[in-house]
Formats: sequence, structure tokens, C-alpha cells
Amino acid sequence: MIKLYGVPTCKKIRDTKALLDNNGIEYNFINVKKTPIDEDHLRKIVQQVGLNKAVNKKGATFRKLGLKDQKLNEEQLFQWLFKEQGMITRPLIEKDGRFWIDYNLDAIEQFVNE
Repeated sequence: MIKLYGVPTCKKIRDTKALLDNNGIEYNFINVKKTPIDEDHLRKIVQQVGLNKAVNKKGATFRKLGLKDQKLNEEQLFQWLFKEQGMITRPLIEKDGRFWIDYNLDAIEQFVNE
């Protein structure tokens, strides 16, 4: 089963849900603000996709926290990501233990249909 992580108000999440729905692809949506990803699972995601890709440095949460101006090492940045999961780049999709972060709808469709 595919898992889609994000926040329901995000346009990228709404577009990804529409793509999955229109293609008859079943998925579970996980609102990371209500059901945060546990630390071990988030580490696995970051290990696979990379911390810089996992953190949305252009997003409102990252800017609001003033993290751009801080000299954070990778562990400190990871801890912020774990604490403030609204900073996760969206959409984040999990399928068969593999993770995808990218807002290219054609590529998402290819990933979920593999």
C-alpha cells in the first residue's frame, strides 16, 4: 500500500491525491502534523532521499523558524525536521520501503506504477 505523507492544505498534496485517485491507486494519507513520522522511520527516509531534499528550505515553516540564518549541522537540522514535520518537502510518497520526494506528476505516476 502506498503512503502519502504531508498536510491536507498543501496544493502539492491535493494534486498528488487527485493523481492517485484518478488512476485508481489506493493509498493511505498521513497528515504529519497530526500523526508525526517516528524518528527511526524519518531517519530511514532521510538516509534514502537525503536531508537536503527532505527539508523544504523554501517553505513557510523553515523561514518562520529562522533556520536559514543558523549554522546547523546535519543532526541539528534533522532534529528540527523531526520536531517540525511541516518542513518535509512534499509530496513524500512511500511504496514498498522506497521513498519518493518530487513534485513532478509524471514521475510520481511512474514511481507508484512500478
